[in-house]
Amino acid sequence: MNPAVEGALGALIVDSGTGPRRVALADYLDGAAEEEAMAAAHRWIKALRHASVDGQPLRRRFQLRGDSLWWFAELYLHKQQVVLDLHRTIAALDRLIARERPLTIQDPGSRGLIGIIGPQTARASRIRWVARGGRTRWWMRLAAMDARARILMLASRASHVRRHAQRSRARGNPPAAIIAFVHMAFWKRTTGGGGAESYIGPVLDALEADAGGVTYVGVGPASNFRARRWWHALTRPGSSIPVTPIESFGRGATMHASRRIWRDRHALRRALWQSAAVRRHAIIQGRDCWEAVRNELAGVALLQWPWSARAMDEAGAALDVLRPSVALTYAEAGGWGRALMLECRRRGIHSAGLQHGFIYRHWLNYRHEADEMLPDPGHLADAGFPRPTLTLLFDEYARQHLQTEGRFPAESLQVTGSPRLDALVRSARAASESDIQRTRAESGADGTRPLVLFVSKFREARDVLDGLAAAIGGMPDVQLAIKAHPAETTDVYAGVASRARNIRVLPADAPLALLLRASRAVITVNSTVAIDAAVLGVPAVVIGLPTNLSPFVDAGLMAGVPQGEAPDAALRRILYDEGFRLQIERDSAAYLARFGIRSDGCAAARAADAVRRLVPGSGPLEVPADRTPLSGDEDSN
Repeated sequence: MNPAVEGALGALIVDSGTGPRRVALADYLDGAAEEEAMAAAHRWIKALRHASVDGQPLRRRFQLRGDSLWWFAELYLHKQQVVLDLHRTIAALDRLIARERPLTIQDPGSRGLIGIIGPQTARASRIRWVARGGRTRWWMRLAAMDARARILMLASRASHVRRHAQRSRARGNPPAAIIAFVHMAFWKRTTGGGGAESYIGPVLDALEADAGGVTYVGVGPASNFRARRWWHALTRPGSSIPVTPIESFGRGATMHASRRIWRDRHALRRALWQSAAVRRHAIIQGRDCWEAVRNELAGVALLQWPWSARAMDEAGAALDVLRPSVALTYAEAGGWGRALMLECRRRGIHSAGLQHGFIYRHWLNYRHEADEMLPDPGHLADAGFPRPTLTLLFDEYARQHLQTEGRFPAESLQVTGSPRLDALVRSARAASESDIQRTRAESGADGTRPLVLFVSKFREARDVLDGLAAAIGGMPDVQLAIKAHPAETTDVYAGVASRARNIRVLPADAPLALLLRASRAVITVNSTVAIDAAVLGVPAVVIGLPTNLSPFVDAGLMAGVPQGEAPDAALRRILYDEGFRLQIERDSAAYLARFGIRSDGCAAARAADAVRRLVPGSGPLEVPADRTPLSGDEDSN
């Protein structure tokens, strides 16, 4: 079980008549129950939009300039994961009671969700419930949340003042027809003083070279969220990179609407809290979860909506000053992206969203009900979910997901390929034999010992690493290289590496393409590097199932090990069973061809061409004639 889930659910002390013992509630949540909890949480969040507030559906009741604020409320509820943890807790506690048949359950903390759900569940099952410690009063939580909201507002206003000098620069340069909205934290500075966007850089380079230039507007702080503090908006100097911060466009009158939302935040909260329908919706599977739901609704009104309104005002101000023909961005389904899409739609400006990472099947950002994609019949100014004019995707897998689960119109989706995969395949093909041997040596794979590459986030893999280390320790003829995730350091894997001599931890900047070329197999929990490896012909084992890679395991593209099972047998099979490897290779080739997951080197040019075509009166860019189609006949290796 994911350590984050273990922390959220906590531990209990149960006594079934043979003495008390401590158990982790997450241990009673198996893979199937986790999948159902996610699906149930999605249904609960989506259904909330229909709850009546002041005589109107919630989606219609809360608006800004005619557009529904529901699009931001669902993001908050999904991201916080409290609704998901409520469903997880209910499922796990019900299973604990069915399996252990306890006479007494003791909650040593009484501060988490179990403190809300536990007593009700125990009472219904006639089990004695003992709670230790007090619970935080609701008004104290509300006061702390409002204090945070005030700090964020002050930081926002300070940021607008600090960006004053950059306003004139933004207005002094003639804008290009294409405006790219990029996240400041992911703009890499270069030695020449310029920079490159680390997510969609190749597409932007193609537009710069062939489409007459791009004007860049930066959203968000200039530092990664892990290193970010609220006071940075007050103390850090303006950026010198060639990106104009979006705050530079916000000034007095342009921020009026968001200031009104800020002033009305408690009125919005009270409207949510006083709705009888919302209150009824907080009863989940017979358990009254209002205490937790109430806190989440306060977060929507006090934190999410004021921030979202500010994002809309700033996006609108930037569009009014720059007046582009096309607005380009990525993460278009997130908070900033939705704000930008709303303001583009209001002004009749074409927009393009670029896929920049794998779209996970449980990601609510891209899951929509049919009515959400349509105008509200009782309020036609709300034109439905703020999707881009055109969403550019890596492959058919993403396109089918957005059509079926996201209800995107077919004409709004276009497969252009993955520039990142192109770069990876290009680097892998360029590797010499000496490069591969050097990579093997640096990974600890001396002689002919097979190298196995592990890639995942530590926080997602922590609970399966002991089993993996034990399996590798029992296979001295194999070398395991653990590549640290870019958001983590090698230190977190020190304990795992100490458990076996044939485990080595590599830094995050170790060249992935070379490591894949040097490896006999890949092991992961949730990393889409396993898909990249398949394109290069390297088989993968997914451990800790179910994960977001479960559909690929089910299709035979990868081998899988269920949660709680040792990976020994799967590892030996993927390394030494040639028949099994051949079957994986065949299934993988068929799957990759079916969904067009491949590299032809032209993804960036193809995406740039699609963006440029949105500019009125523009012709196509120069995509090499022999490589234009992204067809099933392309070489995927």
